[in-house]
Amino acid sequence: MRRLAGTDSLFLAGETPSWHQHVGGLTIVDPSEAPEFGFDTLVRTVSERLPLIEKLTWRLKSVPLDLDRAVWIDDPDFDIANHIWRTTVPSPGGPREVASSVSPILGTQLDRSKPLWEMWYLDGIVNGRIGILMKFHHCLLDGAAGGSLAALLLDLEPFPPLVAGPNEWLAPHEVEPEPSNARLVVDSLIPIATTPLRVARYFGSLALRGIDLGRYVASSRPKPDMGAILQAPKTSFNAPIGPRREIAFSSVSLRDTKTVASHFEAKVNDIALALISGALRAYLVDRDELPSTSLTAGIPISIRAKGDTSLDNQLSYTTVPIATDIDDPSERVRAILRHTAAAKEVNRVFRQHPIGSIADTAPPFVLSGLLRLAYQTHVLSYVPGMMNTIISNVPGPPVPLYLGGARLTGIFSASVLLDQMGINVTLFTFQDRVDFGIHADPDLVEDPWLIADAIPTQLAELMAEIELGDPTTVEDAFGIASHVELQQEIMRASAIPAAGLPPRR
Repeated sequence: MRRLAGTDSLFLAGETPSWHQHVGGLTIVDPSEAPEFGFDTLVRTVSERLPLIEKLTWRLKSVPLDLDRAVWIDDPDFDIANHIWRTTVPSPGGPREVASSVSPILGTQLDRSKPLWEMWYLDGIVNGRIGILMKFHHCLLDGAAGGSLAALLLDLEPFPPLVAGPNEWLAPHEVEPEPSNARLVVDSLIPIATTPLRVARYFGSLALRGIDLGRYVASSRPKPDMGAILQAPKTSFNAPIGPRREIAFSSVSLRDTKTVASHFEAKVNDIALALISGALRAYLVDRDELPSTSLTAGIPISIRAKGDTSLDNQLSYTTVPIATDIDDPSERVRAILRHTAAAKEVNRVFRQHPIGSIADTAPPFVLSGLLRLAYQTHVLSYVPGMMNTIISNVPGPPVPLYLGGARLTGIFSASVLLDQMGINVTLFTFQDRVDFGIHADPDLVEDPWLIADAIPTQLAELMAEIELGDPTTVEDAFGIASHVELQQEIMRASAIPAAGLPPRR
């Protein structure tokens, strides 16, 4: 029996029919050099790795009346056949058909009576490519832990030695006995009794943090635009979200991104923010609804110790204006650099008195009740928003990756949408790729492909302005053409300048 951490428990408490709390990752693989690769290969590969990822065989057991945080227990009925499924993408099997096949899966919540993950094998994709969609509840893993999970499932060579027997986890295995409800209730008595002490400690730390923040504001250190952070402007995608989900994706060269970052003495993250900012700005300009003040983004920050590869949630957030109010691409990058530097200063202030998760303070039945009330009354619609979107970066290795002998050609993530925040952007870097996954509520974002397609265009525009030449050709994950070539064809066909949006399709 393993008790959920506070942050993990918060992801459970915050789930509603519209506020899904699962994360997805769409991997495209090329099996041309692994002719035996197929659905059975995927099942066998995952089965071989399960001894290294025991968490995938755990299921939740709630404490009666939500008196304490739920616990993970061994699932005595674990069967991998309940977690790996297959479907066929409709013809012609291009990126949009793949996205349309994946979207309903991302819009369906996981079954809490089983371990909280599933994997889908997608065939029928153009050029013989195969899609693998991994979907897991956020209480199981955060982004960094997802990277650790990928490291356990993926290989650095096409055919490495077997990790375990091919059918080891397909047969019944020894599990610990399930704790009784009576034991869980008894175990919850001490946490309930000590709640007032934890609440006092929480608000004491919050007060100390407020004092530190006041000293920081009075100092001469760089400061963010507090107005932009405390009240983000409203857009059409900052409204109550529904249950449906849609994804779109695009890629750029990591080498190009690093070259641009070097020009501005910035980091890859800063340039990625600038590309997303430019794409969101173009989308809003195209709809004639660009706010006069900058959009702000929530940036997850891993608080995981170096070398910690545990599969749990260890993250915090910072809020950064992303300069969508600035038209010039270079000036937009410089503004983002100022904003991120100031955000780091604020984070240093906050880290002096960490306050932990509110879920470590209040019992789950209190948090669940408050969140359900917020959902039913749409109270968040009346609260000034601090973020328009969330932008995450999951770094991968700078080398080729393989799954069951098939080479990975793209990894596109789809992270959680929050209420009043109908779009999330996650980027994954590996080899010479930066893969952007756009996850959106289709009732709030008219066409997320408009945003995805604009990201490579934004890089081309930025490189042209600082005289770095044309972008590097990036292999298209589906083997159709490079993203650069696709962008050039789009611009030639529509006769629009590089700064514009691709035409609606």
